[in-house]
Amino acid sequence: MRVIAWLVFATALLNTLYYVLRTSNPVIRSDAWYFLDSFLSKAANGSLGLADFFVKRTSDDHAQPLLKVILLLEWRYFHLDFMVEAVAGVLAAAACAMILIGFVMTGRQDDALDNRRYLAWSVMCVLLFSLNAVGIWTWSLVAIGYVTVIPILLFMGAAWQAQHKRRYVALIAATLLLGIIADDSALITVVAVILALLLVAFCDRSQRSGIWRTIIVIGACLAVVRIGYSFAPMTGGASDSSISAQVSQLVGRLSAGDWWKWFVLPLSLPVVYEFPGRMISSWALWPIVRAVMVTFLLAAHVAFWWRAWRGRYNLPMFVAVCLMLLSYAWLAGILLVRVAYFGSDYLYQDRYIQLFQFNLVALLLMWAAASKLEPKTTSWRRTLFVVLPTIGCLVLLLVQIPLSYDGWQRRKYLPHYYQQMAIQIGQLAVDPANTEGCLPELVVCGWSLETRKQLVQFLRTNQLNVFSPTLQARYDYLPRLPAATATPPARPPASVSGNTHQ
Repeated sequence: MRVIAWLVFATALLNTLYYVLRTSNPVIRSDAWYFLDSFLSKAANGSLGLADFFVKRTSDDHAQPLLKVILLLEWRYFHLDFMVEAVAGVLAAAACAMILIGFVMTGRQDDALDNRRYLAWSVMCVLLFSLNAVGIWTWSLVAIGYVTVIPILLFMGAAWQAQHKRRYVALIAATLLLGIIADDSALITVVAVILALLLVAFCDRSQRSGIWRTIIVIGACLAVVRIGYSFAPMTGGASDSSISAQVSQLVGRLSAGDWWKWFVLPLSLPVVYEFPGRMISSWALWPIVRAVMVTFLLAAHVAFWWRAWRGRYNLPMFVAVCLMLLSYAWLAGILLVRVAYFGSDYLYQDRYIQLFQFNLVALLLMWAAASKLEPKTTSWRRTLFVVLPTIGCLVLLLVQIPLSYDGWQRRKYLPHYYQQMAIQIGQLAVDPANTEGCLPELVVCGWSLETRKQLVQFLRTNQLNVFSPTLQARYDYLPRLPAATATPPARPPASVSGNTHQ
């Protein structure tokens, strides 16, 4: 099973990496226009400072300092090819898989359980690299989100080591790293870990010693980071709505009658995001299949918390509880910030699958951490805790084959869309005032004429992105846009754009 698990990891990694290299969108889109305006333009004229790595649009925006570092490298060495971000996202997902196997294999005592551990880890790998929701990999800003998961996992592991072995130096470093890189995600991660520590202390008396010392160290480190973030510049102002207003809007959505999507979609979409018709002979069967799948996963969540309340804790079990609480917090944030405003169907956004999938990772970690059943265990308990989870794992592995095939089939439609985006950017370079028919991802079309003109000419003059001969040679679908004939100002003025990605 060990060999099979590593083969699954390698196959899934190479498949996704090759998919990204062939399919990810290299054309500047959505939030990348904002970063071009507020960040890269400063790098171009030499005025970039440390504070610019932490600049935010509004109070509820994400600073994303590590993303800005990668963006800087893309500009300096890759002619602003956004496919590089997607590749970095694949490598970050691979790093997450390596951290997870370290968790899964911690405290091995019985080789008879290795098959379960390797099976669980192989399923985690296919979830991380799945082509289930291809938008994760075609939109580089989503793919790069896995970079943030690395410090989250490291922090959870360090919290357990600090509590279990009193190793606080690693915890201090991990908390500071998490706080700096993850910004607001660090806050909910810390809350999830503290709640998990309190649960451990309540359920496992042997772990109570030093619990408050660990929590104080985490809180002090995070406080230092948040004080630093309070000085981070903002190009905009405060959030448009308060939490109370968002809660009121969300409650109002209950009258729409589709509240059931708030738990059905986060549970089912990480397994199958979009129904490939060739998987089941009849489309009419899909609602039945989804209902069975959601029922099974709801039962798994109940069993998860039953195990969390009753069991003696180890590292994978602790991380499983932390990840489950974090996945709930992510979902709550999406409900408050997005669903309350746009409606329940906004949960279908494929970029959210990257967050939803971690409830499955938590379930797998908990199952891998479970101890071996006694020989005299009743057959129904063995079926419930061994047979059914094993079948679920095998289904998750096998379903990746048609999902991957379907993802590759869609590839043939994407280059034409990227080409249209590039053509429209070229048209803006000729006539910045002509924004008729602009694709939604070209958010620059909604900005002021002067800003739009200077941003497009900035790309054109510096031969970046769609105006780069290197990228035009690399991607044969990109149009051969001409170089600029005049030199615009070195840095376009910063403008305040909407927060299009959250």
